Amino acid sequence: MPIYTQKWQPRRPKVNLTSFNINYLRVGNPFMPLWWGMAMPGAGHIMIGKKFKGFLLFVFEFLVNTQAHLNLSIFYSCTGQFELAKACLDSRWFFIYIGVYIFNAWDAYRLTTDINQFSMLAVREKTPLQAFNISILEINYLQRLNAWVPVFWSVVTPGLGHLIVRNVVSGVYLMVWFIISIYQSRILEGVYFCVLGEFEQASAVMNIQWTMYLPSVYCFAACDSYYHAVEINELFKLEQARYLKKNYFGTKNKHYFINKLENV
Repeated sequence: MPIYTQKWQPRRPKVNLTSFNINYLRVGNPFMPLWWGMAMPGAGHIMIGKKFKGFLLFVFEFLVNTQAHLNLSIFYSCTGQFELAKACLDSRWFFIYIGVYIFNAWDAYRLTTDINQFSMLAVREKTPLQAFNISILEINYLQRLNAWVPVFWSVVTPGLGHLIVRNVVSGVYLMVWFIISIYQSRILEGVYFCVLGEFEQASAVMNIQWTMYLPSVYCFAACDSYYHAVEINELFKLEQARYLKKNYFGTKNKHYFINKLENV
């Protein structure tokens, strides 16, 4: 009879709680990461927990899109200035961009379908849920949240909402790119001149290429922080249900109450 000395590990962990991050398996609509991947390459991967790949695709978006002047070309096309749109677009960088952009959207959809299957298997196997992590640097835990509070702070500054849901890695990453975009776009100077009524000066000072990154960064930060707050609430309820099942319910009414709790 073999003796197993290694600590038992679940085959498919439902949640991983570290000092600076919460990552978990969840069942989601695969078209949501697909849409965000099309709006901002890398965003769909970050949403489903594939952060490293998402961060790389985020860098690709800012680097190659900026070199190709794609946002500027889109702006001129939307305002009917088609000759300027063709003139400003760098075709060498643009053709590099196309293949990775399509891969990014397809891969976000594919990975979501995989994670959905793993999440359902983890629920059926009733893998243990980690609810608390404490280290010398940070305290992290599952907690019931008001999902609109992270949205509010994400609108104030992208990344702050992720800090509230204790997803520090994504929060800091989004905040860095927001600061870079807000600085390069010079949109705050544009707002200042608009307040003074100097609209031509505001238009001249703003960098449209970088300004067009801001709606995607803002909207994704708000949507993703809300999405994570809702999912963390569900994990909190599931962990509470399993804890009560193990420690408080008697055998007589155990199955009735647990079924109700786990289906809340």
